[in-house]
Amino acid sequence: MKRILVGLALVTAVNLGAPGAPQARVVVDMAGRSVEVPQRIERIVSPYRIATEMILTLGCQERLVGISTLPGHIMEKFYPEFKEMGRADRHASIEEILRLRPQVVFTSPIPQVKDLEQAGVKVFCILVEDPDSMIEGLKLIAEVLDQKERAADVADYYRQKLAYIREATAAVQTRKKVYVVGARTLTTVGGDFYQHHIVEMAGGINVARDLRGGWVSVSREHLVAWDPDVIVTIPYTTTLPDDILGDRGLGVLKAVRNNQIYSFPLYIDSWDLPTPESILGIMWLAGVLYPDQVHFDMQQEAREFYTRFYGKYPEPVHTQIAR
Repeated sequence: MKRILVGLALVTAVNLGAPGAPQARVVVDMAGRSVEVPQRIERIVSPYRIATEMILTLGCQERLVGISTLPGHIMEKFYPEFKEMGRADRHASIEEILRLRPQVVFTSPIPQVKDLEQAGVKVFCILVEDPDSMIEGLKLIAEVLDQKERAADVADYYRQKLAYIREATAAVQTRKKVYVVGARTLTTVGGDFYQHHIVEMAGGINVARDLRGGWVSVSREHLVAWDPDVIVTIPYTTTLPDDILGDRGLGVLKAVRNNQIYSFPLYIDSWDLPTPESILGIMWLAGVLYPDQVHFDMQQEAREFYTRFYGKYPEPVHTQIAR
């Protein structure tokens, strides 16, 4: 279904009663659905962790009454109250969500959308798998929550860092080939998922860029033929860097021979996911691929990012889980 760009999103006032009564707004979500939302929203349920991160980045965590479980102990340090918050992931029943009495549910297009709407719940869908749609989703959520300036600030930060990386790597003659490990060693990301764009924006070449279907299974023959310069694992994989180093069949790979195996950092969530936090993952990977060209002090960058957009930085980011 055709997406509606933020700048052209339909936002209209709807009269709910007598003159002077509160008004609702109609905002077109990323599934092309016209959603009538309250003028002021105080109770949000977010079964989609990507949407949850966007809400946190916009400084609206006090309005959340239900979220899916987010990984890592850092979340408890940022928001201790979340330990007592209602839980509702994308498989939650209609009854579980209704018990939380949300005014709006932010999610991806899940099967429960129609049932929730029939129960009187406003459901706003986002679809994000590339940088433009991530920024679009953030701005649309900001439109609903009346945080447009905050979203613009995040978008500007994101684009400024990307501009620096493009300039710093413009003269690189031979781009590094990157293999991203998915749930297991022989699962990787095709050219239609956000992790592909992270590799490309960091100045690398995703060896599986011609594949489609998100996370896809490949053979050892594929991996050997690609012979990546760098292998990067994700925090939610079953494969650790040591597993790859210890695999005799992969010893022929340039990345293994040169000890170029890394894992994406994890802080509030994994830096490879399509959230504003992913800009740190792009910056980190660019520095891994081109340390002579890209110069980020990732501890300082992380401190600035989390302090600026989340209001605090409880402890240093662990940025090098590798070798």
